[in-house]
This record gives sequence, C-alpha cells and structure tokens, in this order.
Amino acid sequence: MPAGLALVLRAATPASNPPASASSSPGALEPGKAGAADPTAGLRVMNVDGNLWFIGSSASLADKVKAHDAVTPFVASTLKDQFEISGHSSDGVRHSVAIAEEVWATLAGPLLLPRDGFPSPIAVRLVAPELWKGDASFQPFAEMGGRVSLTVRSPADMPDLTILRRALVQALLMQRAIAWHGSVPGLKVPLWLEDACVAWSLTHGQTALLDAWQQESAGAAPPPLASLFGRQRGEPVIRSQELALLWLMGYLQSESGPELRWPSLVQSVLGGEDSARAVRRLYAGIFRSDPELWWQVGYYSQCRLNALASGQTAANTRIWLAERARWTALRANTEVGLTLDEVFGAHLEPWVQAELNLRLNQLHAGLDATHPFYRNAAVSLGRIYEAAMVGNHRSFATALADLNRDIADGRELEQAANAALDKLEQNAISGSTPPNDRPDQSPATVKPWPAAPSGPHGR
Repeated sequence: MPAGLALVLRAATPASNPPASASSSPGALEPGKAGAADPTAGLRVMNVDGNLWFIGSSASLADKVKAHDAVTPFVASTLKDQFEISGHSSDGVRHSVAIAEEVWATLAGPLLLPRDGFPSPIAVRLVAPELWKGDASFQPFAEMGGRVSLTVRSPADMPDLTILRRALVQALLMQRAIAWHGSVPGLKVPLWLEDACVAWSLTHGQTALLDAWQQESAGAAPPPLASLFGRQRGEPVIRSQELALLWLMGYLQSESGPELRWPSLVQSVLGGEDSARAVRRLYAGIFRSDPELWWQVGYYSQCRLNALASGQTAANTRIWLAERARWTALRANTEVGLTLDEVFGAHLEPWVQAELNLRLNQLHAGLDATHPFYRNAAVSLGRIYEAAMVGNHRSFATALADLNRDIADGRELEQAANAALDKLEQNAISGSTPPNDRPDQSPATVKPWPAAPSGPHGR
C-alpha cells in the first residue's frame, strides 16, 4: 500500500449501476434501512488507499446522504465557515466545532490556508454507528467542483476526538491539494505530512502537551529521514517517529527562507512528487551533501529550543519572543538582519506574508504559556505582524512603540524579581529573617489578544 493517499480517477459509473466496491469499502456509508437507495449512485470515484473518495455530479454528496436521515441533524460552522459540521448530537457537534477551529488555527500558517477559508466549507457529518459499516472510522469525499466532504463514525453521540482530529487534518490536506492543483489524477496526502500535521495541531493547541513532547524527545535519537518519509499506512505507530515528525515539520519551516522552500515542498508533495526527492531538490543548498547530519542538528534544535513550555521562566520567554522577532534575509549572498520596519516595507513579498502568518500562529499557540512579565510583549508583537500583513502603517507604528515599552517593562520586572530572589537566598544562607520586600513595580494590566487587527481589511 503506498505511503500517500494517491487519488486515481476512474471512469464514470452509470446511476443505475453504483460502484460494486462502495459497500465493501472501509468506511463506506450505507443507508440505515434495508432497500434504501444508494446515496453514492451516479458518482465518479477516486481510489484513496482502499477507501473511496466520491466525486459528485450535480447535487452535493452531503445532500444525497442527508436524504437518508429521518431526524433533522444539528448543524454548526466554525467561525469563518472553514468547516460545516452536522450530527444528531448537539454535544458531539459542539465538541467537533471546537476541534475543527483548533485544527484550522494551528495549521493556517504551515499550510498557507486562506484567511477566510476555501470557497466552500469542508462539510463534516457525524454518523451514528447503526448507519455505518466497515473497519475505517472516517471516510473523506472529493466532490465535483473541488469541495471536500467528510463522514466520521460517532459512537455514543460523541466522536472520538483523536480520530476526528486526524479525519479533519486529512480532509484539510486534500482540500489544500485540490485548491492548488485541481481535481486531477496523481494527488496524494503523504503519510508523514498527515502525521506531522496531526501532531502539530495537537501540540500547538495545547502548550502543556508541547512541553511534554519536548521533554520526551530530548533524550531520544532522531530517526533517519528515510524511515520518516517511507512510512506506510497500516504499519504500527512508532513513538520515536511520531515525535520526530513534529520536529521535522518545524525544522523544514524554519529553514524555508526567502526561497519559500516549505510552501513549495507542501505544494509539490500534495501534487504527487516523492517527498524525499522534493526535500533534496528544495533544501540541498542548505544541507549540502549530508542531509542526515543537517536533520540531526534540526531535530535537537527544535525539540530543545523552539517549544514554549508552560511554566517557562521569564528569561526563556524573552528568548522565545526574541527568536520570533528576529528576521534575516540574503543580500549579495550575505545573510543580514532585518529591522521590523524593513519587514513592514517588504510586507507584500510572498515569503514575508507566509512568514508573518506562521509567526502569528506560533504567538497565538504559545500565548497562554508566556511568562506574565512578557505577555504584553507577546501581544504587541502579534499586533505588529497583524498590521504588517494588511499594510496598516499607523497600527504597525503604534504596536511597535508598545512592544519596545512592554519589553522594557518586562526586563525591569524580571530584574527586580531576580534581585528579590537573590536577597531571599542570601538571607536563607545567613539565617536572618527575610524582609517582606516586593518589587517596586507590578505588571501593567495584561492586554487581551485583539479579536482582529485594526487595519482597514480586518481578518
């Protein structure tokens, strides 16, 4: 079985003769009543690693399947209609919407997702066990016109959130592939990229979990790149590979550069190019002749330095913010640092837009774990990037001034706290009673993350 979800168009199937394999396909949806019409009749089929992606002809597949329901489902959408979710349990739909919003928010930067969603939302339907047959727990569908639909088995009126996350990620990757390449033969979702996106969305939506993965990975050796790219569907999950794929995804993004290597890689492998070959083609100028050494360096840098753990010290948070405020570019084959004003001046460049989107998502994901001394600085840095994305110079200048003040305030609080701790330690050593001292200043009111940038275009 191939490592990717290769899509191969078959010949159109007459309406009177539905695909023979549809009822036996893993995850194929069947009507709940005997003798009911097959909702997939008249649809063309894409073969997806043994599952069937149905391509609708006139009416959407979601409408065809809905006709089999005797009970009106609950329907809800994510904030900007990226996903539309229906099911017979309000709790199940509500929890699914929360997971879908998290998946979209955490993968918006890495996958360059459109800010306002795709032209049509990804339709997700939670299916009761009595209407479901087959071993698979979810079934994606690619419809005519480029829309992706998804059915997920939802036992006891509540979907398994781990399975739901993977189903949403797989559907999102396929929608990203179709948006880039169209509904053509040869598209595939590589298993390594799917696993990496599942891990990314899980850990960047839950920063405490990101810290746990970081600690678990620190003492392990990185698996070879060939073993990561060569994973096959159906093989047992190897924990070391699962951890490594998270850091591989982060490292490939950090090495993207002005050449936009990471976006080019994602687009190429979703279009069908071999993943190992695409990495060699796009990143060869960085790792020269030894990709494994390059990967080992990246593995440890990602799992030891780039994760923001909950309960970070003020110093570590300051370093984390500095990394996300540092910009470099090549000038005359020399790497130089860019000021934030220079970044704003180049905000229309595609690589700058992609990097701004990525860093915004990192700031959003790590905000809850930032040290209180530097939380305001993190918010101000996010406002800078939001203003830069829409080209609002007034908002950018205001946020930049706020950032400089917030960093100075944070450093002052950090130094005062360190001095107070040093005094307590000295008193403990000398045996004297510690004075009831406090830093002279307290943090300013913590600023909430703005719901939308103050630029003219919004989000």
